Parts: sequence; C-alpha cells; structure tokens
Amino acid sequence: MKITIVGSGHGGSAAAAAMAQAGHDVSMLKLSHRRDQHFEKLKETKEIKLEGIEGNGTYKLSKVTNKPAAVIPEADIILIYYVSNYHETLAKALAPYLQAKQTVYICPGYLGSILFKKEMERIGRIQEAPLFVEGETLPYSCRITSPGEVTIYSKNYGHPIAALPANRIEEACRILEPVLDNPIPRDHIVEVALHNPNLIMHTVGIAMNAAYIENSNGTFSMYTEGFTPSIWKVANELDCEKMAILRKIGSSPLSYIDEFKVRTFTDPDKYSEKEAFSIYADSVSDLHTDKVENRYITEDVPMGLGLLYSLGRELGVPTPVANSIMTLSGIMTDSDYYKQARTVKSLGFKDASELMNEVGNKEDKIFLQTARQK
Repeated sequence: MKITIVGSGHGGSAAAAAMAQAGHDVSMLKLSHRRDQHFEKLKETKEIKLEGIEGNGTYKLSKVTNKPAAVIPEADIILIYYVSNYHETLAKALAPYLQAKQTVYICPGYLGSILFKKEMERIGRIQEAPLFVEGETLPYSCRITSPGEVTIYSKNYGHPIAALPANRIEEACRILEPVLDNPIPRDHIVEVALHNPNLIMHTVGIAMNAAYIENSNGTFSMYTEGFTPSIWKVANELDCEKMAILRKIGSSPLSYIDEFKVRTFTDPDKYSEKEAFSIYADSVSDLHTDKVENRYITEDVPMGLGLLYSLGRELGVPTPVANSIMTLSGIMTDSDYYKQARTVKSLGFKDASELMNEVGNKEDKIFLQTARQK
C-alpha cells in the first residue's frame, strides 16, 4: 500500500517508521521549507531508524520531499499528522492533488476535514474529493531522539474515528485497519473532535500549572506531577461541559477517562481511573517544558476549547471552565484564543444546525433543527 505521511515531526516520523516496518511503501511530505536537521537527514538517506516498544531497525522510505505534487497523487492513503492550527494551509497546498480514490486521515481532526472539503469546492474539484476521516490523537507517544531516528515509548490500541461523509464509516474502518489496527467507528466528526482527550488534559494540565512550569527549569512532567486533587476537579468540570454539548447534539458521550481507556488499553475495563492514568503517566513520552506557550496550549486551546466554547454558545450550553481556560491561557501567552478559535462560524456555517447537517451521522439521519430548539 502506498502511504504518504504529511508531517515530519515526532508523530509523523514514528508513523513513517512503523508503516515502513510493516512493509508499506512510505513517503514523507514536509510543507515548511524551514531547515530541519531531522528532515534533511531523512531526505539524504531515504531511511528512518526506529527504536522502542515496536522494535528496533532501520527502514527504507520511498520519497522525502517538500513538494506535494511528488507524493500526494500516487498515494492510496494520506496520513496528516500535523498541528491542527495549520489545516487551512494544508488544505490549500494539498487540494489540487487529491483524488476521489484516496483516503485522507487527519489526526488530530478537530473538524479539519471540513476545511479540506471547502477548499476542494473553492477550486472546482469537489468531484475529486477523497474519503476524509478524522481521529482524536496520534497513534504513538514518541520522540525524535536524533536526526533520522525516532523512539516509540507507548502506543494507542484503540482509534476512534469518524468519516466525512459520515455514512462511509464502515469503508473508512476497512481501509484504515492495516494502518490503525483497531479503528473504532463513531457517528460523526464532531463526536470525535469533542472526545479528543487532549482537549481536557493538555489545556488543564498546562494552564493550571503555570507557576510550577516556569519555575521548573524544564523538569516539569505534566502527567506525573500536574494533576493534583484540586486540578482533577477542574478537569472533571470541563469534561462535564463537553458531555453536556454531546448530549445536546444527540450523541452518547463518554467521559474523558473512559475514552482515554478505550484509546490506551486493549482491555479498557481492566483498570480503574487511577490505575489507568498512573500506567499511562509512567509509559508516555511526557512534555518537559519551562514555558506555558507550547503546543498543548497553542493548539488545544483554540482548536479544541475554541470549538467547545463555540458549540456551547450556539446550543445554549454554558461552558464557564472552557471560557476561563481560554481567557487565562490567552493572557499568559499574549494571544487572543477567541480570535484564533476554530468555531462554527470560522468553519463557514451560520449555526450549529447547518454544521450538524453537513457532518450528518453514520445512519444518514439529518439534524433538521438546532439542539437549542429540541
């Protein structure tokens, strides 16, 4: 199978190594032309070295390039493992080369597939739109350990996904099974976006530990040190806001910890909440930083909490915790995350009803009224 991975960071590199190890024909695309020692090494050698729980070895890559035309048209599956803030930029770069026979997996999704679809409409290629699929979080906890080398520390065993259009979810699961092992079907991409555990843990874990982070000299470990009983209360309240919105749109919400266990373990029911989080904290490649302004804030606040806040406002569901974290994170990083937010309006919809009619669900039901009117 020909696979093109868009993104040469930690997640994209781990996926490239794992897919090459599995025998797929793997190419990598980096859209930025900013010089990067790791990417230059991959480009020079056409090889990537893998270490960690998935085994050790060096694997061949087919192409490593900055040019979409070289690796997008030929791919069967395109895996977009890129910071979701850049989905609009990615859509403009890739849309001219996408084809109807392809499957494009966007992870994290945060409704980014809508931006791709709208770009294909804009350039008059909607008839060539591929099957878009969104996921919650990257498959591996991993780090680039030196140029040309990536280490996988842990992996996800379950992968909740949704398709756009939603009624192609069975096809999406079948196509992506060789890549994701255990794709788990969800009704629609809004359900997947709001169930992304990082929307809860990354935002709360960083925003509520700002003083600790800035005094830590880079030793702060969010998963092992960042969640005390008081901070768990904040995370749980934010989770309640998320679940209230999911109920309002007719979905069956899972709590953060339940979705986290589905993603993280082969037997999700085996562990209590405390056991599950402890096991994950001990195995994950944690963020060690002395700065509040990092991807856990700059991505998951505007893309994740921004979407949550927007849907809450549209549907009449209060989101005081999400709003508070957005406001405080913006103050701490000199940013306006409300202005940067991915919202119902920024995606091009007049209201939540129009958005939900666009995403549909896997049974082909149509949301004829806004949840506010139900």
